[in-house]
Amino acid sequence: MLKSATAEKILLEFDPQKNNLLLALKEINANFGYISKDNAKKTAEYFSLPLSQIYETASFYDLINLEKAADLVIKVCSGADCVLGGANKIVSEIENYFRIKSGDKFNPKISLEIVSCFGMCAQGPIMVINGKIFEKVTTSRMHEILNEYV
Repeated sequence: MLKSATAEKILLEFDPQKNNLLLALKEINANFGYISKDNAKKTAEYFSLPLSQIYETASFYDLINLEKAADLVIKVCSGADCVLGGANKIVSEIENYFRIKSGDKFNPKISLEIVSCFGMCAQGPIMVINGKIFEKVTTSRMHEILNEYV
């Protein structure tokens, strides 16, 4: 995240045409980690669009967040190859390890997400922690990896 970046500065990089909305939202998300309510309002004003259209666009794409991310974000692939390699067992072990459930938003410090595919099927199961990719994860290796983060 750029410390000097503001939503206003980011928006000014784009012509306020509807076809630039997604690019602007992605850039704001990349700089702040999510689209805050305030930044959504600024974007709506800049593009002269209803606020609902900003949320409709942002919520459609998995790479754009509408909520601030937890301190520790764990993602596990649920693609067929990863599931065959034990991804479901890894998810269950993570849930037990942290006493959380995947998809829950109750813990602001830890979140566990099941993702449809990372496109790395031959290296699965795939686990991503705060953007760092771990390949060929087993339950024992998962414990070793998690111990580095807690």
